[in-house]
Amino acid sequence: MTFKKLNIKENIFYILELSTTEFVIYDNKFDIPIYYGKWNMIEGIIKNIKQYNKNVSIYYYVKEKGGPLTLNRQWSYNI
Repeated sequence: MTFKKLNIKENIFYILELSTTEFVIYDNKFDIPIYYGKWNMIEGIIKNIKQYNKNVSIYYYVKEKGGPLTLNRQWSYNI
């Protein structure tokens, strides 16, 4: 799988929790993932984004049992 290069100047990112062990992060274009895999890599990417871009908004979506992805405001950042 190919990933998109991280552009820390972007102001909006989306994290999707696909399962308890699989996550994916996208920028605002939502076309190609920046990363797909385990939480520890996603967490590192988020730390880098927050460090260099104070105006960033991160939307965290969680998969409910048998339901659609829903926005989790508790885990989202700066919304």
